[in-house]
Amino acid sequence: MNKKNFTNKLYYLWLYYKWPLLAGLVALFVAVYSLAAVFTKKETVLSVMLIDCHTDVTPERMEADFLLDGGFDPGRQQAEFVTNLLFSDAESGSYTMTSLSRFLADIGSEKLDVCAMLEEDFLKYDNSETWMDLSSVMEAELLDKLEAFLVKKDGRVIGIYTDGLPVLQGYGCYGNPDSRGILGVIYNTPHREAAEKYLRFAAGDGLQ
Repeated sequence: MNKKNFTNKLYYLWLYYKWPLLAGLVALFVAVYSLAAVFTKKETVLSVMLIDCHTDVTPERMEADFLLDGGFDPGRQQAEFVTNLLFSDAESGSYTMTSLSRFLADIGSEKLDVCAMLEEDFLKYDNSETWMDLSSVMEAELLDKLEAFLVKKDGRVIGIYTDGLPVLQGYGCYGNPDSRGILGVIYNTPHREAAEKYLRFAAGDGLQ
């Protein structure tokens, strides 16, 4: 086939099949993009909410600290930290409702693993059995090394006071001595082992 005939065939294809060709190219681009997104998407190993935590430390810094301490691969794995939600210290009721909606939605979708909030709010959500008994998450010898626990009358260990967690204190979270924070594990956490790693990490020297 000479160059002139080849050019004529290309012109013919473009003239009569332009839109199908364009549609095929778009479909091919979308398919390649979708495959690339699947193969490059990072695995989420943990989801943490620190509600009413006033800190200048970014969620990205918290994520990097935890991934390094837990031995995860930042190139393939990620952890989500949310620190901008407020229950008690919001200036408007609408922001409180927005924060509450996010909290409940993440529990309902089995996305949330670990959460901290002020004591009065933490106790409120125990009535709906939000918190896992930490004795089923942490080994007994590790529990013995921590003292600042919230223990219910039925013996359930449902939270750790944040003033006993050096890492959170280092971040500046829950620094008001008149309003203590508590950290707990959500009852339907999808990443139980990573949640335990986070408790170890947050406790810092308390578990050495």
